[in-house]
Amino acid sequence: MYKLTLITPFNILFKTSAMIRKQGCSPVYAVLLIVLLLANFAGTAEGRQVKSLLEMRRENVILQQWDLSCGAAALATLLNYQHGDSVAEKEVAKALMTRKEYLKNPAIVQIREGFSLLDLKRFVDSRGYKGIGYGKLALEDLIERAPILVPINTHGYNHFVIFRGVQGNRVLLADPAWGNRTMLIRKFKQFWIEYPQFGKVGFIVTRRDGIEPPNRLTPKTSDFVMLR
Repeated sequence: MYKLTLITPFNILFKTSAMIRKQGCSPVYAVLLIVLLLANFAGTAEGRQVKSLLEMRRENVILQQWDLSCGAAALATLLNYQHGDSVAEKEVAKALMTRKEYLKNPAIVQIREGFSLLDLKRFVDSRGYKGIGYGKLALEDLIERAPILVPINTHGYNHFVIFRGVQGNRVLLADPAWGNRTMLIRKFKQFWIEYPQFGKVGFIVTRRDGIEPPNRLTPKTSDFVMLR
């Protein structure tokens, strides 16, 4: 049976004092040694910025506040964390709802289970970006163009997520309904919606001036711990 010992400054002080007594070190040397050990412990603790799983899950993702606002939240995620453009989900959703068709009959959004890719394109174009939709895509195309917004269908509902990248047999998604999550590639391919006319589609947002965006959505190895 293993015995676990909690490492604290008090344990360090106690063990070091016992060692000093055993070795017969001078009092000055003993004090200096203890001070150095405690300083090193404090520096190491401060150097490690430990994030909780909840913080990791929500990092660089705008979570949706309403059932049908995944498109607005996903688009806000791209604008905030790929392009450094601070915009709230509510601001995107409000702008999308100003479309005459929706003002006349708001129930259309519910019938369509949210906003369309065309709605999202109109919003980013009006904001000075260029929204580009692609059809007949394969997984390799997503990897090349990431981060890219894609429609999936899970549990019978259509949903927008941001595809961030691949590592091993898993994809990394920024999911407005959950946060950062990974999914097996084969499972993602099953969920990725395939339309009769356009095949599997994706949507990206680019700058018109050609300047490379800051893009905080580029995945790190540590991002792939969020299994779901």
